[in-house]
Amino acid sequence: MGPDEVSPVPFHRGQQWAWDAEQRWVAMLSGTQGGKTGFSPWWLKREIERCGRGDYLAVTSTFDLYKLRMLPALLKVFVDIFGIGKYWGGDRVIEICEGAKPGGRFYANTSKDPMWARIILRSADSESGLEAATAKAAWLDEAGQLRFDVQAWHAIRRRLALHQGRALLSTTLYSLDWVKQVFIDPLAEVTPSQHITDDRGAEMTLRENDDIALIQFDSIANPSYPIAEFEEARATMPPDEFAMFWRGLATKLRTMVFDCFDKGINVVPHFEIPYNWIGAVGIDPVGAHIAAVWGALSPVDGKFHIYREYREPFGKTTAGHAQAILDMTNERIARWIIGQPGERQPRLDWKAAGIDGESPPFSDLWVGIGRVYSMLKSGDMVIHDNCEGLLSEIGSYQREKDKRTGELTDKIRDKHSFDLADSLRYLISWASEPRDRLEVVNMRHNIVPF
Repeated sequence: MGPDEVSPVPFHRGQQWAWDAEQRWVAMLSGTQGGKTGFSPWWLKREIERCGRGDYLAVTSTFDLYKLRMLPALLKVFVDIFGIGKYWGGDRVIEICEGAKPGGRFYANTSKDPMWARIILRSADSESGLEAATAKAAWLDEAGQLRFDVQAWHAIRRRLALHQGRALLSTTLYSLDWVKQVFIDPLAEVTPSQHITDDRGAEMTLRENDDIALIQFDSIANPSYPIAEFEEARATMPPDEFAMFWRGLATKLRTMVFDCFDKGINVVPHFEIPYNWIGAVGIDPVGAHIAAVWGALSPVDGKFHIYREYREPFGKTTAGHAQAILDMTNERIARWIIGQPGERQPRLDWKAAGIDGESPPFSDLWVGIGRVYSMLKSGDMVIHDNCEGLLSEIGSYQREKDKRTGELTDKIRDKHSFDLADSLRYLISWASEPRDRLEVVNMRHNIVPF
């Protein structure tokens, strides 16, 4: 920044790396209260100065975080410090004055009027709100939370595509979901550009390539974070939680259900499924989203390949979802496995809509999870890398902890959010049942082509 500009300098080292990064995607992953939210509006302001008139996005995981953290941080920079922003609460936009300069003219008399530039504020759990603009840059706050799913990330990328806009992602890690797959895994083998330990003991690492800058740092990289709090967490928290929540480092949490998942073993590049493979589809027919996963048994390697996914909001009719799934299906399908055994009426509705399905052989949640776990651990099931939503859910699928004792329970955290994982469980519950050779032959001859 120029010497005449108001700024929160000096940045700490992790913030400075994010500021200096010229890559299109800048991922700033840190421990709790590491200085992510306070820094990010300054980054967005600079993008507006660089890119000029137009729309910009600021997206956080939930509406509560939008109200409590993101909005105050943005208003402090754009309204209080520089006076270049005007907040229109009804539409959740911050209007930016002409030129993004103090004293510049605000164009709008109402929130519907044209503006020189605006920051559109949204939460990722309101999916439709992310499809409303063509944006020049975006800030994604707490994108590692469960409500900020891979579909929201794809929606934001679509909004940035026309202008090839940049994005800053700032989050603490909460699971091994799409954030790890998109921003950490591609740089896992890259030698750190810089790795330092400062006089407070904070560790900071920068990895980068042509598209991604990955910055990771401890909570105490922020000079305001008490070292005593950090050290108490180190001494009292499980090592996995300390690594993710106080250091911004990806590790397998003890709460993870599919802790056996290994990308090197369980993920393969996508390819078109040959017509002679035996295929089946698992469908989750109820809930906020309708989901499906496609699987097929390979006669070549004997593995069960999961190769396609579908997940859309409940808003469509059953007939609409069924037709969309049929339109995506260009292989021969032996069986459609729909819902829990007790969900008889949804299966009748789907039959009327054109998909005649059956129930999985049993309803017990943990028996079904055990079947999926066993096939992952043995390597008998592989997931194609185009199934990003399912891979993200596998990395996020966790047990709840007892709030009093901290012990793991048999409940799945936010169980209703895992539509694709449920579809996979239904499918594998059926696919892993013992079958004799005659039954397999009969399935081959009874396959209905689409």
